[in-house]
Amino acid sequence: MKALVIEDNPNLATSIATVLGEAGFQVETCDDGQAAEQWLRHLSFDLILLDLGLPHLDGIHVLRRLRARQDNTPVLIISARDDLDQRVLGLEEGADDYLGKPFSLVEVVARAKALVRRAKQFGEKSLHCGDVELPPDSPAVLVNGEPVTLHRREREVLEYLLINQGRLVSKAQLIDRLSDLDDAISPSAIETYISRLRKKLGDSIQLRTVRGLGYLLDTQLLDTKPH
Repeated sequence: MKALVIEDNPNLATSIATVLGEAGFQVETCDDGQAAEQWLRHLSFDLILLDLGLPHLDGIHVLRRLRARQDNTPVLIISARDDLDQRVLGLEEGADDYLGKPFSLVEVVARAKALVRRAKQFGEKSLHCGDVELPPDSPAVLVNGEPVTLHRREREVLEYLLINQGRLVSKAQLIDRLSDLDDAISPSAIETYISRLRKKLGDSIQLRTVRGLGYLLDTQLLDTKPH
């Protein structure tokens, strides 16, 4: 597993690189946003740990350019900018997780492993249900072969439902699934994402609400309209 640590504090970069190396990662470090941009254009990594306050090119711009190239390498932001607006901005721009400074190095390793494990488990294959396909390398979902653009969190909800199709998924499970993406996620937000998915995907999938329990995505329920 290859990780790139983009951090301009040399002591912190060394500490992170050391604990990741002990956890089995092959680690490279970079202390400059422009240099990191060049690395990411020419080299591949399994994980990127990204500070936001970088010289020459801010971390948000590094992230934005990475995602604009359709590069889905997992990104863990590690930043002193820990107010809610900055967390939301980072996640909306495409980060997979956000860790505010100061943090525990043990937690860095745990989150790093979780991101790589999830990417390997689900990132290399498309997920299917009925006429819906969720490719690993596209910002859109395919409905009858036609792309439909999803909001980032709508995609996360759909991905979890597709992984668990045929099984009941509770709101609590979806909230837990999104907890690394937005600490302020609420049950009403889940309802909103479900409603938007139904509008965008139409009858291409059968997504039921099981009152008081959660949601069920099932290709067998062809005669059942979603509630």
